Amino acid sequence: MNQTIKISANLYQRLGAHAEGFETPEGVIERLVTFYEEQRGLENTALTKPMKEMPLNLDIIYYPSDEESFKQQLLQKKVAYLLLHKFDGSKEIKEWNALNFSDQSSVNGNLRSGYLRDWQKKGIVKAEITTDRNDFN
Repeated sequence: MNQTIKISANLYQRLGAHAEGFETPEGVIERLVTFYEEQRGLENTALTKPMKEMPLNLDIIYYPSDEESFKQQLLQKKVAYLLLHKFDGSKEIKEWNALNFSDQSSVNGNLRSGYLRDWQKKGIVKAEITTDRNDFN
């Protein structure tokens, strides 16, 4: 369940100064809380604990559950969302603008040459992809 929090404009700007790339405010907060917990020797209270070693294969989960059905929705909506699960237990949401995606395009090929390129170096262990961002709630 998502919660809404209100913060001052000043704190929001401070938070933004700690963002890496296109990281969301949630991603920055999660990274800072994880750092704080590690520094204090506190147990990670997140539902997902960091893995012990990187997997050899990347797990890609489509909503709907098969790649072809997902492709048909992507062709209609021209936008998709990726929930990237990281080795350290953090998560990140990316938006895929698929205006140039066509019936001849490969979903898997586009993902692996774009957002999922060098997935091991980026610390990605699982990717969920949907055309409806609410699927992640």
